[in-house]
Amino acid sequence: LCAQNGEFDEEDINLIIEQKKQIVRKGGVLEFIKTEENIGDIGGLNNLKKWLKRKKKIFDNLQKARDFSVDIPKGVLLFGMPGCGKSLSAKVTANYFEMPLLRLDMGMIMGPYVGQSEENMRKAIKLAEAIAPSILWIDEIEKAFAGVINSGGGGGGAEVSARIFGTILTWMQEKKKPVFVIATANSITGMPPEFLRKGRFDEIFFVNFPKKEEAEDILRVHLKKRQKESWYKDMSPVIDRMQAKRFSGADIEAVVKEVVEMAFVDERTDIEADDFIKVLDSLKPLSETMKDEIAEMEKRAKQYGFNPAS
Repeated sequence: LCAQNGEFDEEDINLIIEQKKQIVRKGGVLEFIKTEENIGDIGGLNNLKKWLKRKKKIFDNLQKARDFSVDIPKGVLLFGMPGCGKSLSAKVTANYFEMPLLRLDMGMIMGPYVGQSEENMRKAIKLAEAIAPSILWIDEIEKAFAGVINSGGGGGGAEVSARIFGTILTWMQEKKKPVFVIATANSITGMPPEFLRKGRFDEIFFVNFPKKEEAEDILRVHLKKRQKESWYKDMSPVIDRMQAKRFSGADIEAVVKEVVEMAFVDERTDIEADDFIKVLDSLKPLSETMKDEIAEMEKRAKQYGFNPAS
């Protein structure tokens, strides 16, 4: 299609992307996600960023890497605290790698007829490979395969989930096409050992609550997105309070939203650190509302020895 005019230019790239979108839409088992986020939109997670930089170099020089006997990157599992940038990292990676982002929605995979769900899973895999290089994002994978994890050998839907789970595990182990899998999970409690072993993913990162310097980065990012960089003056008391209360990235964004709204309603431009502290003290962070679940996540991360994302 692109060769019809006898040359290849920038417009043809947009045409290829549009054709890939059409292929995905017609398939009906994957969702094509438009990404505008860039790597500067992530505050912190420096270990993950460095790792992604390495993988990008391989994808940018794929044939050279193959000739050098470098394996094609398989993917990454991001496990950890809700609201700390796992889903954002998937979108940023797609933009950073300059690849289409395909989201695997298990609701679209599961079908009412015998064998339909398994066929849909195989179709989704073929589709991801057909438009490779691509990124396949499996969001909250622990919920997608809850039937396998909690079935205890039960029948019905659990057996279907087990077969789908087996299909995707085998594919991840043996795939040759450049499809980079990004799986995100809030919990890995009960995950089968074969899912977490080396060979499925290139790396598993534990995403914890932001450290002091990361909380500062995240605050700056959200102020910049709203053209309010000038409000960032002496924010040390704000950052200290956020870290003491273990604010997630989502919690910090909520504080910024609230302060911006307050400033608009009160017709103010002279925003100070005390205004931020007043708002953040009125919010109950995830670290308090999910205290037991968070303790379990940190225990698991330590038990398995996952690499910290920051």
